Formats: sequence, structure tokens, C-alpha cells
Amino acid sequence: MKPEADPKHLSRQVWQAVSEHALRAIATKEFCPEQSRIENLRPTYTLDESEYQFGKQLWCFEAIGITLSGRRQLVYGSMELSVQYGLLEAHQAALFEEPAERDRWIVHLTSPRIEETPSIATRFWVWAAWASVIILTAGWMTALVRYAFSTTGNLAW
Repeated sequence: MKPEADPKHLSRQVWQAVSEHALRAIATKEFCPEQSRIENLRPTYTLDESEYQFGKQLWCFEAIGITLSGRRQLVYGSMELSVQYGLLEAHQAALFEEPAERDRWIVHLTSPRIEETPSIATRFWVWAAWASVIILTAGWMTALVRYAFSTTGNLAW
């Protein structure tokens, strides 16, 4: 998958932080973090932080993971990082055995979300809840007015 993000404008601290997150992702899959190596770390997708939403970065990497028993395995990884107030926060990471699996995961993460419309049953229950609140409020107000008239005889408050 070709990177859409420009890796030239990223600082050394960003590269170090992302590399550490990648090593942590390798370690969670029972690979030895001291012997495993991250290869070809690159940004794939960047959504800049705005006034109304946090930013997002997707990074891909290949790694040579060494299991605790000493077996070498090539893994394909991807990480989603959230950019919050200029700071990178690891959101999720995934390791795959094939690059096509990783590409499908990236497409899933970068595709726009389609909001589902509520079903007819959900809309009915929301309407019924509002109607019951209105009816109960009207009943309570009626009882309050009747009580006020019964204790004073008229409406001279």
C-alpha cells in the first residue's frame, strides 16, 4: 500500500514514539522485543487534528519477530495513532501474516463510517417514551392545579 502521508515533515521524536509503539505491538504477540526488529516503518494515512476533532495517523511496518523459542517469523503490522492536542496516543495495533490482510484492515479504518438510521421499532419506542413523559407531565400539572383550587377555593395566589 502506498503511503499517502508525507514522511519528510515528521520529527525524530515522532519516529521514535511510533517505533516504540510498534515494538510494543510485537511484544503483545509473544515475540521477544529485544531480538525482534521493525523493518520499513512508514506512515500510510494522516488526518490532521482540527478544532472540532482529534487527528489520526495510520502507520504500517514489516517486522521480523523472534518467538520465545527462537523461531523467526515475518509479520506485517499496522497501528492507528490518535493525535490529541499535538500528542500521539496509541489507539490500536494489529499484526497480520499476509500484507493483503493488513491492507483490508487499513481500508476498513480509513473508509467513511455510514451512520445507521434507527429501525422502526427503535423509533416507536423513542416516540412512546416521549409521549409517556408528556402525558405524565400533563397529568401531574392537572393534579397540581386541582389541588391548588381545592385548598384555596379560587386561583388568588
